[in-house]
Amino acid sequence: MNRRQVLKNLGLGATALVATPTILSLLQSCTNEPEFIPSFLTKEEGHALRRMVDLIIPSDEAIPGAVDVGVHQFIDSYWDQVATLENQSQIKLGFSALASQFQTTFNKPLGEGKDEDFDQLLTKYLKSTIEQEQAYEKKLGAFYQAYQNNKSTVPDPDAGSYSLVQNIRGMTIWGWKTSEEIGENVLAYEPIPAQQIGCLPVSEATGGKAYSL
Repeated sequence: MNRRQVLKNLGLGATALVATPTILSLLQSCTNEPEFIPSFLTKEEGHALRRMVDLIIPSDEAIPGAVDVGVHQFIDSYWDQVATLENQSQIKLGFSALASQFQTTFNKPLGEGKDEDFDQLLTKYLKSTIEQEQAYEKKLGAFYQAYQNNKSTVPDPDAGSYSLVQNIRGMTIWGWKTSEEIGENVLAYEPIPAQQIGCLPVSEATGGKAYSL
């Protein structure tokens, strides 16, 4: 089983992120409310998601971060309204693995996690060595094979956490770049493409900004 397939089997599951009108509408409806009440995740899982999303793309004085544009709400709503039942089951397995690993590492539940705790986990799983990634993927491959025959099978906490965090990062980046605020006011926005000009430096074409579309 190759790496691409393994990473799809837990966390986000096999659902591909495609900017359909329904998903874009879902994304644009999300905002950063004072209190995040998830619709799919538990309150503790939602706390973990919000913290990780904020750490993956934090805000600064000039550009709003992922939480500022409601990416954590979008991810939770996407899992609740778009993900298949199979995907949802795997997402829950991923969070169970994360909760287990969090308890082992910090001796407290997800709901009590601080920024520094989640930053440590993100560093561990997003900056893994090639050898560590291969070890995680081997365990994930074994889990997935067993899961096909027995749905009560659970993943290794370390490998499951790695897969979930990788998928959350991907969804965070996608949701942030696709949001209305970032797409129209931060990135280069051209809803109706004009003429094609080849060999033009990005610095000259858009002022160094990537296109949002």
